[in-house]
Amino acid sequence: MVHFEETYHQSIRISQSLVEDVRFNRSINLTPVKTCAGHICRVLDSNSNILNLLNSVQDKNPYMYSHPVNVAFISFAIGKWMNLNNSDLINLVLTGLLHDIGKAKIKDSLLNRPGKLTEGEMATVRSHPYLGYKILEGLGELEQEVLFGVLSHHERMDGTGYPGKLKDKEISLYGRIIAIADTYDAITATKCYHPKSSPFKAIEEIQECSFGCLDPMICQIFIHNIQNFYYGNTVRLNNEQVGEIIYVNPEERTRPLIRCENEFLNLTKERDIEIVEIL
Repeated sequence: MVHFEETYHQSIRISQSLVEDVRFNRSINLTPVKTCAGHICRVLDSNSNILNLLNSVQDKNPYMYSHPVNVAFISFAIGKWMNLNNSDLINLVLTGLLHDIGKAKIKDSLLNRPGKLTEGEMATVRSHPYLGYKILEGLGELEQEVLFGVLSHHERMDGTGYPGKLKDKEISLYGRIIAIADTYDAITATKCYHPKSSPFKAIEEIQECSFGCLDPMICQIFIHNIQNFYYGNTVRLNNEQVGEIIYVNPEERTRPLIRCENEFLNLTKERDIEIVEIL
């Protein structure tokens, strides 16, 4: 746990430094980011409980700096479940750390606006994958797989994504993995304009998006493996009860069996009760 927290907080500092260098047009040094990616892989390789550990630290920093780190950590878990080799895992984590760097060129007032954006404002926000790609391409230091991962992390399998409206395997492998990690963290992390939701809401969203938007094979690998992280966790329910997850139904992974004091709640039958937070 100590090594995990140290690595996480060091990664946040590197993420913040990179964002501010891009934002203020300073010289960009990718060496610390590359070193960080390798260190993350070494530390996480010995941790089997990545998502639970991440849940304990992820809300203590501004989203702009923490989101790339969270996505990098989650992407490592997915890549490990997919049996990617060490070189791919390092490049995948590096892609996660860099995937949103284009947002450093967009005003915070626009990125953090809670209300509906105009078409023009939405187009500006949606330009961030291309902006990030161009910034990083110009440095001439990164492999094409990393650059394409940054460029394609908002592409969707049915061609409805951006910026290139790519479909299926036209989207890079890293981009397809980052898309799932990005979705998971966007739902489970606290933003200045939106409270976080439980990981079970994120799993439901990813499951729904596996029909057309996100890579269905990678989604299934993610959903199948993630349930193991939540056995034994203490959770708060929307009826304010607190209990422990003691069984995850493989047919409905987001509605487990909960032990609350002297009673058991089967969420597959208690349809009005939902998990709102992992404690």
